[in-house]
Amino acid sequence: MTERKVSGSFTVEAALVMPVILICILLVLNQGLELYREMTETAEKQQMWEEFAPADYFRKVELLGEITG
Repeated sequence: MTERKVSGSFTVEAALVMPVILICILLVLNQGLELYREMTETAEKQQMWEEFAPADYFRKVELLGEITG
């Protein structure tokens, strides 16, 4: 068998590269969670406006005004 000498440079490289990779992964996850939060807020606002139906409300008020004179 051949003996291979492993130098300490692999450990140093791993100590420098791994935190960078982990930070990148965490930043991507954080951005994904932020986008999810924004989408849920937008969906809630959209649902609120769909339930409000301002055009129907305006028509009812106009009809009420015509009926009561």
